Amino acid sequence: MRSFRVPPTSATHLMLRVVSSQCTGNPRYAGEQDADPNSATDCATASPAREQVRAAEFQAYAH
Repeated sequence: MRSFRVPPTSATHLMLRVVSSQCTGNPRYAGEQDADPNSATDCATASPAREQVRAAEFQAYAH
């Protein structure tokens, strides 16, 4: 987790929305990736990183 300073602003609404992660939103990581029955490789169901995201954009709106 990182913190950052926000200068005084007149913004009335802040939004940070996650639509999908690389793991859940990228078809290249969907489904089993190999034929090894002892190793689950479907990112959305087997990866411990499936619920981690990184924000690339933060928007502030003034009404």
